[in-house]
This record gives sequence, C-alpha cells and structure tokens, in this order.
Amino acid sequence: MQRKNFTEVTEFIFLGFSVFGKHQITLFVVFLTIYILTLAGNVVIVTIIRVDHHLHTPMYFFLSMLASSETVYTLVSVPRMLSGLLFHNQPISLAGCASQMFFFVLLATNNCFLLTAMGYDRYVAICNPLRYTVLMSKGVCVMLVSGSFGTGLVMAVLHVAAMFSLPFLPMPNSTAVTEFLLEGFSNFGWQHRLVFFAVFLTLYLLTLSGNVVIVTIIRLDCHLHTPMYFFLSMLSLSETCYTVAIIPRMLSGLLSPHQPLAVQGCATQLFFYLTFGINNCFLLTAMGYDRYVAICNPLRYSVIMSKEVCVQLASGSLGIGLGMAIVQVTSVFGLPFCDAFVISHFFCDVRPLLKLACTDTTVNEIINFVVSACVLVLPMGLVFISYVLIISTILKIASAEGRKKAFATCASHLMVVIIHYGCASIIYLKPKSQSSLGQDRLISVTYTVITPLLNPVVYSLRNKEVKEALLRAVGRRPLSS
Repeated sequence: MQRKNFTEVTEFIFLGFSVFGKHQITLFVVFLTIYILTLAGNVVIVTIIRVDHHLHTPMYFFLSMLASSETVYTLVSVPRMLSGLLFHNQPISLAGCASQMFFFVLLATNNCFLLTAMGYDRYVAICNPLRYTVLMSKGVCVMLVSGSFGTGLVMAVLHVAAMFSLPFLPMPNSTAVTEFLLEGFSNFGWQHRLVFFAVFLTLYLLTLSGNVVIVTIIRLDCHLHTPMYFFLSMLSLSETCYTVAIIPRMLSGLLSPHQPLAVQGCATQLFFYLTFGINNCFLLTAMGYDRYVAICNPLRYSVIMSKEVCVQLASGSLGIGLGMAIVQVTSVFGLPFCDAFVISHFFCDVRPLLKLACTDTTVNEIINFVVSACVLVLPMGLVFISYVLIISTILKIASAEGRKKAFATCASHLMVVIIHYGCASIIYLKPKSQSSLGQDRLISVTYTVITPLLNPVVYSLRNKEVKEALLRAVGRRPLSS
C-alpha cells in the first residue's frame, strides 16, 4: 500500500489584502456596507416576488432564483474575506477550502446559466409573444432552473475533484496515508468470491434494467403521469445513481481484492453514496405523504399534490441529501489518516473510516449520529404517522373491496420502507460499543444490492397499473381497459 514520507499540507492561509496595511480597515467598512446592501436587496426582491401575485411570472421567477443564488454565493466568500481584513493569517483547513471552492463554482456556474435562461425568457416574450405562456410554462421554468443548478453541481464536483487530487507542497520527514484498501470480501476464498461476483452482478443488472424500464414506462405512458408515479420514477433514478456509486467498485474488488483507492476517490464515493442514500429516504417519505393525501383527503388531492409541490418535494429531498453529504464528507476527511489504511468494508462508509483516523473522533461520532437520526428517525416517524392515519381511514371504508383496493396502493411502498429503514437503522443508530464491522458489512449488502432491486420488482409485479402499462408498451391489450 502506498504511503509517502512527507509533511502533508493540511491548512492554507489567505494572503487577501494584507499588503494594504492600514487601509484594510477602510476596505472592511466599504466591503461590509456593500455586502449588507447586497443581502438586503436580494432579500427584498425574493420577498416581494413571493408575496405579490402580480409578479408570479417566468421573468420574476428567474429573478428570484438569481437573487437567492447570489445571496448564497456571497455568503460563501465575503464573510471570510471580511474576517481576513480584521484578523491576519487565519488558517483554513483543506476540507474548508475545498468546501468553499465547491460552493463558489456551483453557484457561480448556476448564476451564469440563470442569466442565460432569463435571456431566453426575454427572447420568447418579445419575439414569440403569442406562444409565450406555452413555451415558458411552469414546468419549463423549473426545468431551466434545475438544469442550471445541475450544471453548476457537475462543474463544481469536477473542479474540486481535479484540484484537490493534486499534492500541495510536500516536505520530508513524516508519514501520511494517500490511498486506502477496501477489505471487501477478501477473507473469502477465490471460489466463493466468484460466486458472489456472479450473484451480485446478476442482481445489479436486474436492478439497472428494472429501474430503466420503470422510468421509461412512466415517461411514455400518460396514464402514469400522476404524483405517485412521478415519485417512483425519481426513486428509480436515485437508486440507479446510488448503486452505480457502490456496486461496480465492489464487483471489481471481488475479482481483484487488493486494488488501492485514492483518498479523493474514497471521498467522492462517500459523497455520492450519502447524497443518493439520504435522497432515497426522503423520497420514500414524500411517497408516504402522497398516499396519505390520496386516501385521507382525496377530494383535494389534485390541488395539494400539484406538479409544483411534487417538484419541490423531490428537489427538497435531493437538497437535503446534498447538504448532509457535504457535512459528513467534510467532517470525516478533515481528520488525519496516518498509518492504518485498510477499510473493513466493501465501500467507503463513515464508521469504518472513523476507525482509521489517528485522532479523537468523538465530535465526528456525534455528527454522524445526529445526521443518521435526522435522515432515518425523522422520515421514519413521518411515514409511521402517515400510515397510522391511512390505516385508520381505510378501516372506516364500508366495503371490503374498497378497503382492499385502498390498502393495495400502499402495500408496495410500505414493504420497501420497512426493509430500507430497518437495515439502515440497525447499522447507523445502534451504539458504537455494539458495532461489528463484519456484521455491518453483511447488512449493508441488503440495502446496497437487494433493496434497490426490490423497488422495480415490488412496484412492477405487485402494481396492476404498471403491468398494464408494460402490456400497452409491448403492443398487447392490457388485462383491463
């Protein structure tokens, strides 16, 4: 395993405006005034557009998104700059610098494409006014904003990954871990690993093909353009990305057990694993809320679960996943890793990494527990409340056929929820003293390999509407019209 003898740079210092000497106080006052005016102006813009229904148009929608993005953009860099004007030589950790760069690139790129979208909006309004409401519908506006943010996210990940994979001024006479080794299933013999490879590869291919089929069918069949199937398609996409982050590397490790993994590669895998894993938790919660509204408040269902609300719930789920992943990755990879480099798992996860750190990890353990509680206990509680209300409503239905039909729409979702939350809770919420990495590894197989397969299997084989859509797609008449 590769370990290099050098003193690794773990902190940076911003030169900033230190060359200006006594003029720094003047610069501080000027920049602080401009910053406060910027924040106040953007808050006023967003609030006015939100409150005044006359401004609920595409032009002002983009303006409010730009103002929100600009606000966060300035929060990333200006406070640190102001602090540097008052206090010289303040160090910033490597992880902190990477985080600042990530958000700077993300939001700057987002702003560029939002300005492009605003230009397109003005083009349509002036050059094609008769079709303006069609071309610039709410769905199109949301897609343009999401596309801008998505482009920024991709660019930020690429820039940060490229930049922080470089060595920073190494100096001799010290030891630091630059690569990890995933233990995976290396303690099994070659024959057993080959069997595992065949089984996991089969399950992985079935998962990918099942999710692709679900997304395609929901996209093409207008009968499935409902909130329930919108969330199902989002869950399938998220599960696909989730498995892509974990399983290919695991399969490779089964054939070649001693492949090193760079620290940056490990951090990237952990980031995407957490982002999509947490996204899945909150998508399942949104699906539970959708079933609650459908059964407990059917007359207002189309109003409560409008397209905008569905998009907001899906975006919120991804946003929470992204935020929690950044917190966890920054927390873990801000730690020093000195000598131990073998990760007792088949992918980079928080607990196995914390065991390798050569410093006290109490604070990191607390952060991990708080995050796990927020993304497991909170969604589980909301789903539990939803189903208590759902079951109480179903029991009030007079006909047995009506009760059976109502419960059938929830059974598939409930089955996936129990397995998903159950396995994750066993690993992430049990006390550290009871943690067995070998046992955790086996349980992890359930929610990284088996649970993603359950989604397409359960929702297709147990769902009459999906089966009928499949029959329509292959040109055969459905079982019922």
